[in-house]
Amino acid sequence: MRKIKLTRANKSILLKALAPYYYRERALGHSTQESGRLILKINSLPADKRASFSVEEIHLMRTTLNQLRNERLAKGQFTDAADDMLLKLY
Repeated sequence: MRKIKLTRANKSILLKALAPYYYRERALGHSTQESGRLILKINSLPADKRASFSVEEIHLMRTTLNQLRNERLAKGQFTDAADDMLLKLY
């Protein structure tokens, strides 16, 4: 378990990264229990508070944030929020 402080911007970018992953897994018929639970956990957290995350949750957040960052880079969009959150996860 690791404690990470999430700002409002960090929560927002995490939810934007996790949502496509959740829907893609659901469409493929895979289990969405882990990602769904993480989305609900992040959404329920108050902003600017520290929260504990397991190694598996951190791995899932890193993976989805990297995918979001790569998509934004391909479109020529800004990646500052994703970069900031990725730094917190490492």
